Formats: sequence, structure tokens, C-alpha cells
Amino acid sequence: MHSLNFTAIDFETANSKRGSVCAVGLTKVRAGVVTESQSWLIRPPAGIDHFDARNISVHGVRPQDVLGADSWGTSLRRILAFAAGDPLVAHNASFDRSVFRNACLESNLEVPEVEFRCSLELARRQLDLEVNRLPQVAEALGLSSFRHHDAGSDAETCANAVLAIARRDGLSTLELLWPAKPPKSSGSHRYRGEPALADLPQPNPLADPSHPLFGQVVVFTGELRTLERPEAMAQIAHRGAANAKNITKKTTMLVIGRQDPHSTRVEISTDSGKERKALQYVEAGQAIQAVSENQLLEWLAPAAGAIGDPTENLVRAAAPSLEAIPALEAPAVRPAAIEAPAAGASGAPLELVAAGILKLLGSFRRSR
Repeated sequence: MHSLNFTAIDFETANSKRGSVCAVGLTKVRAGVVTESQSWLIRPPAGIDHFDARNISVHGVRPQDVLGADSWGTSLRRILAFAAGDPLVAHNASFDRSVFRNACLESNLEVPEVEFRCSLELARRQLDLEVNRLPQVAEALGLSSFRHHDAGSDAETCANAVLAIARRDGLSTLELLWPAKPPKSSGSHRYRGEPALADLPQPNPLADPSHPLFGQVVVFTGELRTLERPEAMAQIAHRGAANAKNITKKTTMLVIGRQDPHSTRVEISTDSGKERKALQYVEAGQAIQAVSENQLLEWLAPAAGAIGDPTENLVRAAAPSLEAIPALEAPAVRPAAIEAPAAGASGAPLELVAAGILKLLGSFRRSR
């Protein structure tokens, strides 16, 4: 643990613009021990210094709170002095790196060369959690409670989460915590960090066909405040929707993460490239439904009276027993979801059961 030196960082923003930084938290780690923490409010760069209701509801910072706060230029110098050349570690580092960069660009400042590492990525690799947001990670590691979306509290919890994982798994250096990724094949033409289409969660063919997400082709844009995007993609695929990375002629839904947190309605605007592309298709006559995060959460909530996984309910209705069809290759179903009929009970002939499921699978393959 003696070689673990880094500075954990967390930013909060005033609105949906990544450069609209309004608060920062920093926690220094030396030789595997937290030694110092600082946090302060920041006056967002001019031109993007308005505060959205959604952001205020998340972190509680208001316009009047930053009237006498440091500018980004002053804050940048303080951050660099505090970190003293350390790698910066953040939970969902892509967000904090983007805030850092865009705040510099909006302030007409050169963007310093700073190394970022991601504790969210670390948690996904080392912890077996369904949700890897900072509160869930902290709870799983037995860390004390904290004020989520308070920049100082988040930075300190991020640092302690990294140290807890390092102690638990015997990872005594930054290189062991974040091993270098192998170079991609020269034959790959994907943008760096962009997942292949085959890596996206695929639709569940046994999902409830009456569900509003079943059969939809869904694209996400903007940051979700409740779910991480990979989790949201997995959940909609479980309900029978197909994930897509970009707007195409097949797109039927666009989930927009930037919105009023209390509203279930959202409109397609020109705030992102995907929205602008969607508007072009809509103007050409294509039907693309704009979906808010709140509406998505309502659809993902378990139906009243549902028993367990939606896949289990469909399997119960379609097949009294699957255990007697060992040769059938179907998507995996948890054993608890399969209820074999009692001896002597009447049930569907096995041939009809197999034919029904094969028909479902065939329909799914044709629709992809």
C-alpha cells in the first residue's frame, strides 16, 4: 500500500453543459492513507453560468451561493497545486474529465495534461454488484455514510473506496488497480472506447410482448441521473428492446437523460448530436418517441403482482415443464422459474411446448 499516491476528485455542475462547474472536492492519498481533503464552490464560466432546476435538486448549490466564489481559472490553479502531479481518481471519470476540459475551454484556458483514473471502472471489475454507483459501492465495502453529490464528501468516499478495494484484493499499486489495456487490433475501425455493436445487451426473446419496450429500437443520449447507461441498456434488453448506438432508420425511441427530474415528459431538442439527427428523421416522417428517464423508470418498475423476473412469468405460462427437453437450446432461465406439473396433471404435449418456444426464437432472429 506504500506506493498508492493519488488525489480523488469530484465536480458538480450548474446545468447540462459539462463546463458549468460549480463545486469541486479533493482528497489526497499518500502511501495508501488519506492525508488531506478540501472542497469549495466555483463561479461557473460566463455564458454557461445559469443554474438548472434539475442540477440544484441534485447537489443543492444555488446561484446566490457562488456569487463570491473563485473563478475556474483560480480554482484550476488550486486543484493543480493540491494534486501536485498526482493522477486524479474520480467515480465515473469520463464525466469529471469532461468537466475539467470543458471548463478550461469555456474560460479560454489551455487544458493541462492530467491523468484520470476511474473508480467506477475499478468497482465494475473487482466487485460483484448489480449497481456500481458510489453509494452502492460504499455500502458494499462497509464505508461510512456520506452526502452523495456533495463534492467534498464524494471525493473522500471515492478515495476510501479505492483504498478498501486495494486492501481487500491485495492490489498495492495504481498499475495493479488499473492494469494497462492491451492495444486494439489494427484492423479495428471503431472509435477509441466505443463498444462493438455485438457487445450491447441483446433483446430477451421471452420478454412480455405487451410491455411498452418490447420490440423497440432504443438509443440513449445525455447522462442518466438514476441508472448507469450499461445498466439501463441491460434492463431494456431484458424487456425485449434492442439497443443501438446511433440514430438510424430503425430507431423508434430516444431516451434523453437531460431533463426536469420531476417530469415524465421530454422533447427532442438540438442539444446533442443524436437529438439533432433524430429531428432530421422525424421531419422526414419517421416516428421516434422521446422518452424521459422518469418514464423509463416507470416502465422498468416491476408490474403489480408480478412474480420475480418477467421471463419467469412468460415461461410459466408457455411451458409447464422444460426440464424434459434437454436438447432444446433456449435462453437460460433460472431453475426456480420452472414449475413441473404434478404427477398425473394434464399439461401441454412436449412437442407443442418445443414448437412454441422455437417459434418464439425464430421470430426473434428474424426481427434482429
